[in-house]
Amino acid sequence: MKQDGWSCFVYLKYEKTHWEILIMNDLPLEELVTNITHFFPDCSYWIFDMLNDPLLLLDEFGMILFMNDKARNFYGHSLEEAKQLHIAQLDLKITVSGQYLHAIRKSGDAGYIFLSTHKKKSNELVPIQIHARYIKVHDKSIFALVIKDISVEKQLKQEFEFISQMQRNMLPDKYKNQLIAIRSIYQPYNYVSGDFFDFKWENNHILHGYIFDIMGHGLATAFNMSAIRVLLSQAFELHVSLNEKLAWFNQQAIPFLENDSFVAILGFSFDFNTKQLTYSMAGINQFLAVSKKQPMVIQEPGIFAGLDKNAVYEQHTMSFFSGDIFYFMTDGLFELLPDPTESCPSGCTASYRWLCKAMRSPACRDDISALCLYIK
Repeated sequence: MKQDGWSCFVYLKYEKTHWEILIMNDLPLEELVTNITHFFPDCSYWIFDMLNDPLLLLDEFGMILFMNDKARNFYGHSLEEAKQLHIAQLDLKITVSGQYLHAIRKSGDAGYIFLSTHKKKSNELVPIQIHARYIKVHDKSIFALVIKDISVEKQLKQEFEFISQMQRNMLPDKYKNQLIAIRSIYQPYNYVSGDFFDFKWENNHILHGYIFDIMGHGLATAFNMSAIRVLLSQAFELHVSLNEKLAWFNQQAIPFLENDSFVAILGFSFDFNTKQLTYSMAGINQFLAVSKKQPMVIQEPGIFAGLDKNAVYEQHTMSFFSGDIFYFMTDGLFELLPDPTESCPSGCTASYRWLCKAMRSPACRDDISALCLYIK
């Protein structure tokens, strides 16, 4: 392309993970960028405005050479105003501009992605993500920055963190008395969890409790969890057998669940007068026990709650003794355990640490929850 004896070629490519800008011209770098529309009024802005995000070009000292149309709209500066600005006047996290540019230069072809806060002309502060790239043009240095406004993402993250903290606050604290010591394990896979557990005493000698796992993740699961938690609390107030409590809950929960959602539950009752544990399973169909220092996995059938309003659940009992340990957990943790009957330590502290080590496995892909009960 020629005009007034000058030649110029501009190539722009933008992909999901990287973008490339190649500018070749005999003009000095500053004139190339600041006067590009003067020489090529029909194509230059169109070429730079192909980017969906704001684009800044900086010289080797951090002065702004060019803003595309998206950037000028984002920051509120005209092109003439932008050319008088240093990047440090936009980026509030820059303390030493040389270090800022050096980090981008070192990134090479991979580019440099980082978070910062930029100031608009209106003095509004905006959290952003920057994808920066260092480019050499005729021995001149260009630092190209693609800007992404992440204020919505940041707000959503804050809301998820708030919901996550609320869920943690609803869980019971560690507990111990002369009969039992209880502690727990809880680790959401990504902020909001579909797991929950609770326990309560009846007449000071029967400990009722449950642990459940709603299939799914995200806000919908969090909203469902609130309803499920209330319904299970109501179910455990009923003066009926444990399996009938789960059956009642199953019928009541179906209207609150999405078509593709269901709940895995394990309910239990420890009677310290008869030394009998009663349990009923609905989707969480196993638990780990260390009885008389012998690890064992207890398994029984039981359909998930929320699938069939006419589901019937079984109820089982086993004796327990002083020194026994019971681990009721969701499948997010159970599936990470090496063969429990062979590798689970028999001691309370050692077995708890063994579980905590398992939950840190890189193979974890789900929420993790467990109630750990030690019979004194």
